[in-house]
Amino acid sequence: MKTIFAALQKIIPEGMESLQRRYHILRGIYYLQPIGRRTLASELQLTERAVRTDTEFLKQYQFIQVSSTGMTITEAGITLLYSLQEFMHQLKGFFHMEEQINHLLGSAKVVIVPGDADEDPIVKKDLGKVAAQLFKEKLHSNSIIAVTGGSTVAEVVGAMPTVHGYKDILVVPARGSLGHQVEYQSNTLASQLANKIGASYQLLNIPDNLSKRTLETVKHEPLIQYTLQKILQADMLLFGIGNALTMAERRNLSETVIDYLERKQAVAEAFGYYFDEKGKMVYTSQSVGIKLEQIKGIPFTLAVAGGASKAKAIHALAQVLENVHLVIDEGVARELLRYREANPL
Repeated sequence: MKTIFAALQKIIPEGMESLQRRYHILRGIYYLQPIGRRTLASELQLTERAVRTDTEFLKQYQFIQVSSTGMTITEAGITLLYSLQEFMHQLKGFFHMEEQINHLLGSAKVVIVPGDADEDPIVKKDLGKVAAQLFKEKLHSNSIIAVTGGSTVAEVVGAMPTVHGYKDILVVPARGSLGHQVEYQSNTLASQLANKIGASYQLLNIPDNLSKRTLETVKHEPLIQYTLQKILQADMLLFGIGNALTMAERRNLSETVIDYLERKQAVAEAFGYYFDEKGKMVYTSQSVGIKLEQIKGIPFTLAVAGGASKAKAIHALAQVLENVHLVIDEGVARELLRYREANPL
C-alpha cells in the first residue's frame, strides 16, 4: 500500500494535491454547512477561485448541494468523506508518525488527524470527532468518568453520539470550575456528556483560586465532599492539555504567579498543575478536584490537544503520565518530532 501511494505521488503529484484540497473543502462544508463559497474560502485559507472550481466538481458529482442558504453535504458526500479518511491517513504517512510518537512518549495509543488547529479552527472538530469515537469504544457500565473543561474537550463532548444500554455511569467534573466561558467549564461538559450517554452526573461548584482558608471551608460541605469522593473513584478521564502561560492568564492568576511561571520556564498545564519542559511540577493552583497521583492509576485516560504550539506541553506532560491515549493533530505531531530531534535524550 505504501509503495502505491509513493508511486501515485511521483506520477501524478498534481492529482494528489487536488485530492487533498477537495477532501479539505468537503470536510469544511461538512462541519460549517450551510456555508457560502467566499466564507468557506476564508475559513479554509484558500483562494475563492480554487474553492469555486472544486465545489463545482463536487456539485457535479452530487457530493454537495448548493442553495440560497449556502452549500451543504449530501449523503453521498458524507460516505465519500468517511471512505477517504484512511486513505488520507496513509497518504500523509500518519501511521508511521503515530508509531514514532507512541515510542517517543510512551503512550498507550496515538491517533493523528490532518491539519494544525493553530492555523485552521476546523481541525478541532476533527479532533473532537476522532476522540469521541475512541472514548465511545471504551465506555462500559458501572463507571465513573471525570472530565476537564476547555474548548477542545467541548468538541469531544459535542461529537459524542447518543448511546444507550449502559448502566450506573456517573460523570463528574475533574476539578472545580466557575469562570467567564460557561460553555467550556468542566461542570457544563460533564452534564452534557452524561445526557448523551444516559448517565447521571454531579457538579463541583467551586471557583478556581479561592483563598486557602475559604477553600478548606467549602471542601467540608456535604455535597462537595460527596462529589470529591466520586472523583477519587474515577476509572475514565477525558482531558485537554494547555500551554502554561496561556492557561495562567486565562485563569486570571496574579502577575506575581505568572512572573514565577516564566522564571521557572513552565510550558504545560493540566488539572491546575504547571510543568516545565522536563516534566517537573513547578506550581500548583489552589483548586479542588482530581489529583496527579490519582490520575496515574486511572485505567483509561484520553488526552486531546491540537496546534503545533502545544508540542512542548504534550512532551512535558508525557514525562509525568504514562499510557495515556492521545489524539493530536498533524501540527502537533510534526512539531513533536522536530522537538525531539533538536532535544535528544
